[in-house]
Amino acid sequence: MLYVTACLNIISTENVDYIMKEFKDLENETLKEKGCIYFHVHLLDQEKIMLWEIWEDENALNNHHQMPHTVSCANKKLTEVNWLLKNQ
Repeated sequence: MLYVTACLNIISTENVDYIMKEFKDLENETLKEKGCIYFHVHLLDQEKIMLWEIWEDENALNNHHQMPHTVSCANKKLTEVNWLLKNQ
């Protein structure tokens, strides 16, 4: 298994409710993906979002980054990665 924890800085001027709706939609779609064991989005404060993820393997995570819902969310440029940890 592959464990991923990421802290994202909110960089968009959109309101936080809109941003969280987009990320909750991402969460719901990601949980349907083959190889996804766990994916949770949490608003840490008005400037940061935390992601907790568990994947079957690196390949499942790589496939996730190519999924239409992931690409769509990333293209909205709502956040940027502050830090990311991956452990097996």
